[in-house]
This record gives sequence, structure tokens and C-alpha cells, in this order.
Amino acid sequence: MRVIRLFEIILAYIFMLAFAVFLVAGVFNKWFFFAAAAALACYFILNVWRLHCPWCGGPVELSALFRGLKKGCHCPSCGHEITVVVKVGRRGGNNKRKN
Repeated sequence: MRVIRLFEIILAYIFMLAFAVFLVAGVFNKWFFFAAAAALACYFILNVWRLHCPWCGGPVELSALFRGLKKGCHCPSCGHEITVVVKVGRRGGNNKRKN
């Protein structure tokens, strides 16, 4: 499925916020720098695996993906529309089995 979930975008923002908080806390205690490095590594892993264009694999800005929920979001590399969804699953209809 060629979509990006809103959960992944929010998770990326949480990793960035955790990185900033741990970086500031690292000024007072050097052990928080390790937590900041872990948060940054988690953000980069999420960015490489999930937050890219599903069509060409090109990079897309995180703010553009977040705006893509209300408006359209297009890949800067290939120009395809990137769909940002809240929940991935079946679209409407009856989920009962028909015999």
C-alpha cells in the first residue's frame, strides 16, 4: 500500500522532541547524551524506513507530510501524490463473509 500513516509522522516528532530534551539535559548530566543519541538514531531509522516517498523512495520533509493530512502532499523528486492516512485498513463495506 502506497501511503504513510499519521502515527509514523507523530512518532518522528516525538523522537525529535526527546532528542532536544535529552540534549539540553545532557548539559547537566553527561549520561543524558546517550539517550539523546538513541532518540536521534531512532528518528533516522524511522525516517529511512517509513518516511520517504512510496513511489520513488526520495526524501520528503516531515512538515510537508504533516500538512499532507489536510492538503495534498507531493514528492519533490517524482511529483506523485503521497497519501497520509490516519488508519490503514479496509475501506468501508461489510466485513462479513459471503458464502
